Amino acid sequence: MYFDNSATTRVSEQAAAAALRAMREDYGNPSSIHGKGVAAFHALSEARASLARLLHVAADELYFTSCGTESNNIVLHGAARLAGKQGKILISAVEHPSVHETAKRLAGLGYQLELIPVSAEGVFDPDALEPLLDEQTILVSIMHVNNETGAIQPLRQAGQLIRRLSPRALFHVDAVQSFGRLPLPLADWQADAVTMSGHKIHAPKGIGLLWLRAGVNLPSLMQGGGQERGLRSGTENMSGIMAFVAAAEECYSRMELHGEAIAQVRDVFLSELRRGLPQLLLNGPADEHAVSHILNISLPGVRSEVLLHSLEMKGLYVSAGSACTSRSTRGSRILQAMGLPKERVDAAIRCSFSRYNTPEEAVQAAGLIVETVNELSGLINLGKRKGRK
Repeated sequence: MYFDNSATTRVSEQAAAAALRAMREDYGNPSSIHGKGVAAFHALSEARASLARLLHVAADELYFTSCGTESNNIVLHGAARLAGKQGKILISAVEHPSVHETAKRLAGLGYQLELIPVSAEGVFDPDALEPLLDEQTILVSIMHVNNETGAIQPLRQAGQLIRRLSPRALFHVDAVQSFGRLPLPLADWQADAVTMSGHKIHAPKGIGLLWLRAGVNLPSLMQGGGQERGLRSGTENMSGIMAFVAAAEECYSRMELHGEAIAQVRDVFLSELRRGLPQLLLNGPADEHAVSHILNISLPGVRSEVLLHSLEMKGLYVSAGSACTSRSTRGSRILQAMGLPKERVDAAIRCSFSRYNTPEEAVQAAGLIVETVNELSGLINLGKRKGRK
């Protein structure tokens, strides 16, 4: 059973078929001037237009990239280069590593970096953002949905503050965990740049999307043939693009239905866990400030890596946080930023759901976790008793 859909998702049949068609039949290079190239160019244009219709933006505001990480780097490095050699960068304390580490790199080059603090539930308070904004602010980057806790950030309030207090700052939103699952009201956010990714919505890995508001012209990080209107040179990943469009259209056409089904899976799963493990602690919001497809919990007394390996042996796949930092031994930076104690951080696991999960799976998965936690707790207690002897 796969409950790690925030790390990546199973490619849908529609997306796989679209990718295969692009690889085996419509495989021309969009830059070629012969028939197959021209057909590929038209397919690329229509793909961009299709995504623009879903997002209610202009097609020429969309740029295809390889992933969310690349898109985030384009925005952060681009904003810094536009500003010159100085300026203030604000990011929330719970950003994805592709934003957090990039911002740290820029700080090492002389830019001022400040973290927007979050509550114990992982949500930033607009009142905490306001005093950080000033005329020196060149960039504000705040994710829509946190990849570890599912917390939804108040972006509308953030946009209003940024436009009033730092009107020249570029406002960037990482929407990788919300694209295809929640509406993205770009105009309400007053955002300048938004990043999205394919493999989180049942498209293949290796395809991402960047929206830049009309008038935002970022310098290119890669030079070459001038593809993507000069922002990102390199032959377009047509199979990934076509699969991405197919997956996105599928998500948007049934967003509400899929959301209700996933919420049911989460509710059944959490209810079964709480019944069997009353010591369970929820990390993140428990109300409408969290999405239904991400659930972060701590099971005190059992270290997460021990639990993960034990569950894997029983056929259940979950995680201890972001897949991009899964090999770190320092514990979740996100949960630490929320002020959670070390014992709770060390015992945290993330379960994330997709439309392919069922309530029956939720019952079975919760049962495995209850069973495994009780087994491990028994072994730990036995070890402690032997140690005292």
